[in-house]
Amino acid sequence: MGVKRKSNWYIYVITLIVSFVILGFFVSSIWDSLFPASKDAGSYTVGGADYRPSAEVQTTVLLMLSEMKAGTPQYYMLMHYYPRQDSVVFAALPENMRVEYGGNAGSLYEMYDNFGAEAVMGGIKNTLGIECDNYIKFDRLSFIDFVDLTGTVYVNVPSDITEQKTETVLVTEIVEVDGEEQEVTRQKQETVDKVIFPAGTQYFDGETLYSYLVYPFGKGSDYTLAIHGSAAMNMINRNFRNLSSTELQTRAEKLLGSTDTDFTFSDYTDYQSVLLYTSENSINPCEYYIPYGETEGGYFIIAPNSITTIRDRFGMTELEATQ
Repeated sequence: MGVKRKSNWYIYVITLIVSFVILGFFVSSIWDSLFPASKDAGSYTVGGADYRPSAEVQTTVLLMLSEMKAGTPQYYMLMHYYPRQDSVVFAALPENMRVEYGGNAGSLYEMYDNFGAEAVMGGIKNTLGIECDNYIKFDRLSFIDFVDLTGTVYVNVPSDITEQKTETVLVTEIVEVDGEEQEVTRQKQETVDKVIFPAGTQYFDGETLYSYLVYPFGKGSDYTLAIHGSAAMNMINRNFRNLSSTELQTRAEKLLGSTDTDFTFSDYTDYQSVLLYTSENSINPCEYYIPYGETEGGYFIIAPNSITTIRDRFGMTELEATQ
């Protein structure tokens, strides 16, 4: 009579379960090595609804614009990026603003012309109490190329900008020849007002925007600074929305490759995540501010209250309160 063997089915079940557990740990370790979760306070993971940048993640950049690559900038602007508040603030500075640095005093233009960008940043720190983390100096060609890469810029031209130009026109006149009237057409030089920037909403490419920003409006420094601030604001608000990481990196590479800057690609990668966060989540994050003060001896002396306003707009009061 044969002996009936007991079934060992439970052993196979246990073995199968243990195998799945081991496989799960293996897959998990491989996944984490390929796609590590970011633990950095300034990082942003797409889809992370609970993410909010740290209050300490801020940066101030000095922007400058000259005609030639080796030329001294005629235009200066601070840009403060504060992602926690969804804030980008531009402060346009007169090129004749008086600053002091290294025992020397002079305008922003003079500081750059004599000592370079470091002296301008140092002078701004001593005068405004604002430390610039980096600088970017555009020349005409690098500015045009960067704007054309990002897309046409929305500009609201307050009124027709005209220039008087001499043009050759054809004029028909009635003259008397041998007692008879005859029509004669001849050329004549006439001075006319020609509209070069029409009033209203315009979309400027890089070359047109550059020409507009450097145009001698003849309406005072505040008017020109407001034109610059408004253009910078509209570029950020309209041309930097919902960018992919590839689009953002392309802009960064163009910036680093064509301008005079102390930014590095490593600096960009440190901020890439929060830049993507702002691009995806912010609506019109940008504003601009025009400082006020007095002119003495050809220098613009910024008012103390205006300095306080810039620092407030840059969120420095909130940051200092937490330290």
